[in-house]
Amino acid sequence: MHNAISIKNLSKVYEGGFKALDNVDLEIKNGEILALLGPNGAGKTTMISIICGIVNPTSGSVSVRGHDIISDFRQARSLIGLVPQELHTDAFETVWATVSYSRGLFGRKPNPELVEQILRDLTLWDKKDTPIMALSGGMKRRVMIAKALSHEPQILFLDEPTAGVDVELRKDMWALVNRLRESGVTIILTTHYIEEAEEIADRVGVISKGRLLLVEDKTELMRKLGKKELSLQLAEPIGELPGTLRRDDLELVNGGQEIVFNYDTQAERTGIASLLADLNKEGIVVKDLDTKQSSLEEIFVRLVEESR
Repeated sequence: MHNAISIKNLSKVYEGGFKALDNVDLEIKNGEILALLGPNGAGKTTMISIICGIVNPTSGSVSVRGHDIISDFRQARSLIGLVPQELHTDAFETVWATVSYSRGLFGRKPNPELVEQILRDLTLWDKKDTPIMALSGGMKRRVMIAKALSHEPQILFLDEPTAGVDVELRKDMWALVNRLRESGVTIILTTHYIEEAEEIADRVGVISKGRLLLVEDKTELMRKLGKKELSLQLAEPIGELPGTLRRDDLELVNGGQEIVFNYDTQAERTGIASLLADLNKEGIVVKDLDTKQSSLEEIFVRLVEESR
């Protein structure tokens, strides 16, 4: 069986020489949620636009469930739903007409029951006869999502879907995403809310300056790249670390009341036992200790900084 999306050697160079994508290879599995993280201008939206047929690639190839996006565009595009970052809706049409028309654009037969269910899922049913122009920004975002789902796509792109929207829509959005995943829909999202990606994604891709730095299972990524921080609360504050303890992985903070130790979870030995032994030799009494795992956001920031 073909993967949901297969990207090989994909590059995009705009007029003027700006390289938005640089030789990207990516396989997106059927039924997974992939979070694509990257700073502004990293190439996320360009990649999505190429896959959806909005932008032409300079080189490389993309297939959607085995259908080439150029030679078999109609079949490839029919499998995709897109919720773009920018709001584009028919201002004078009603919610119902807009969503129903979007379904028809993909050659799908009318299905009022499905459209009703989508509108109910997105808390839009009571707005079905309201013109788009009369809706709030958050409601317009819901309409964009409803339009993307109207033709029952097997792959859904969400480009910053919760940017600038209220908490209620965010909750509705992720509840819907989970239901879609359960039904077998493949979901690719870009987001600035990294804690959302950390909670919902199966895999995480990090892109910077048009280059895909890595794509990794979220749990494995945090296991491999995540550092742990050990905070040692001292019984008595000290003015400075003794010479035997002055090293890069140790820091004296909080007015001399706390020592912070950063260690690698993948190292053969963490060094905690030897650190405690050294503290004991120096007569420094530890009152309490606590550990903290690096978040996905901290890993993301570190990867982007290292790529510069």
